[in-house]
Amino acid sequence: MMLRVIDNLIVREKLTTIRCRGIDPASFRRGVTDIGRYMAYEFADTLKWREVEVETPLGTASGVEITDRDRIVLLSILRASLPFTEGVMKVFPEAEHGIIGARRSDEPPFRVSIDYIRVPELDDKILVIADPMLATGNTMIGILEALEAHGSPARTVVFNIISSRMGLDRVLQRGIDVYTCGVEEEVNDMGYIVPGLGDAGDLAFGRPSD
Repeated sequence: MMLRVIDNLIVREKLTTIRCRGIDPASFRRGVTDIGRYMAYEFADTLKWREVEVETPLGTASGVEITDRDRIVLLSILRASLPFTEGVMKVFPEAEHGIIGARRSDEPPFRVSIDYIRVPELDDKILVIADPMLATGNTMIGILEALEAHGSPARTVVFNIISSRMGLDRVLQRGIDVYTCGVEEEVNDMGYIVPGLGDAGDLAFGRPSD
């Protein structure tokens, strides 16, 4: 398992922007997409690659080719992670894509229901699960358990924008890698990270009707 906190200056600025109260949905989605792209760049450095030669207009140059590109499966969690995964797919357009519908109850103990799942075969793949917020960890653990019926990835990686210490501790126990842009200590009685940024799905797409 590995925890990677991405704190370069550009990501910190983007994170500051999307946390501002009153941000409009288009700006929020754009910021989340950008963070997904930057996070994918950091993740790419951990993939397998090989040296290649390429013919330029004036000769031969040495270069590299990422050999793991065709092993990546990216999982979107409806609905909050859609702009996040859009950013990741700008870096890995060849990735296979799965979708899962997971809903956490609004009251403790914050039980999770999985009502939709469509994923490719996961055996020997590099599974990347993108979810903007890792709060209690209940949703992510529910997703990991639901995916067990769909194969055994060679590697599982979770991308979060903000993570709570509690959620991280629970998920890292599963032996997976986590990339995040910030770790915060408090989760309130409603199951939200404080100060966090609020409900990422509502901020990106508007508050749903009852």
